[in-house]
Amino acid sequence: MIKTALSLLAVCILATGCSTGLKKEDDPGPLPVDAATTEPEAGSPEEMYQKARVLLDREQYESALSNFENLEATHPFSDRAAQARLDIAYAYYKLNEHQSAIAAADRFLKLYPQHEKADYAYYIKGLANFTRGRSIFESLVSRKLERLDQSALRLSFNDFSTLVNRYPQSSYSEDSKSRMATLRNAMALHELNTAEYYFGRSAMVATINRVNAMLETYPESTHTADGLALLARAHLALGNRELAAQTVKTLKNEQPDHPDLRVLGAVQG
Repeated sequence: MIKTALSLLAVCILATGCSTGLKKEDDPGPLPVDAATTEPEAGSPEEMYQKARVLLDREQYESALSNFENLEATHPFSDRAAQARLDIAYAYYKLNEHQSAIAAADRFLKLYPQHEKADYAYYIKGLANFTRGRSIFESLVSRKLERLDQSALRLSFNDFSTLVNRYPQSSYSEDSKSRMATLRNAMALHELNTAEYYFGRSAMVATINRVNAMLETYPESTHTADGLALLARAHLALGNRELAAQTVKTLKNEQPDHPDLRVLGAVQG
C-alpha cells in the first residue's frame, strides 16, 4: 500500500502541472500587463493591483483571488478592475474551479463586450470547458475525450470557435483552431462509438441515423471513413444494396485503402 502511494507520488512530482491537474500546454499564463509609469499611491487601485499580481505570479492563487476581488469590489470602475476580472478567471482556472472561471470570464464579457482583451476571456472559457471534470490523477494519464461529458466539449468548441471567428488575429487563434480539431474528432468518435453500439445490437435504423448525424455535424473529422464503412454495413444489413453501393463509392473517394472495402467493395456496381 505504502509502495503504491509512493509510486503515485513520484509520478505526480514528475508530471507537469500536477499541483493543479493542468498540463503545461493547457496553461495560457496570466495576461501580461503594462507596468505603472509612476509609483502608485497607497491604497490606490494600481497599488492594490500590483500586490495582487505579485501573488498571482508567485502562484499563490487563493491569496491573489482575495486581493483581486477586493480591488473589484472597492474600485469597480477603475482601469485595473477590468484586468483584475480577467486575472480572477485565470486564478480560478488554475485552481481547477472551472465553473467559477467560466462565470468570471462571462462576467468580464458582459461588462466589456468590446474590450481589446475579450479574446483572452473566450480562451479561458474554452480551456475551462476543455478540462472540466478532470481530476489531478486523471491528468497523469491520457484522457479519452470521447468518453467525457459531451456538453462540456461542445461548449469548449463553441468558445474557441467564437474566438477564432471574432478575433482571427488573436495570439490565441492558432491554438484554438488546433483544439477545435481535437474536439471535433473526439465528438465525432463519440457519435461513432454510439452508432457501433447500436449496430452490435442489430438496431440498424438507429445506427444509420447516428452515423448520418455524425457525418453532417462533423464533416471534417478523422473518423469520416469509419463512419461511412459502418453506414454501408448497416444499409447492407437492411437489404438496402443501392444505398450501400452509394456509400461504398463515397468511402472509396474518402479513403481508397480503407480495410472494410475488401468486403464492402463487392456491393458497388
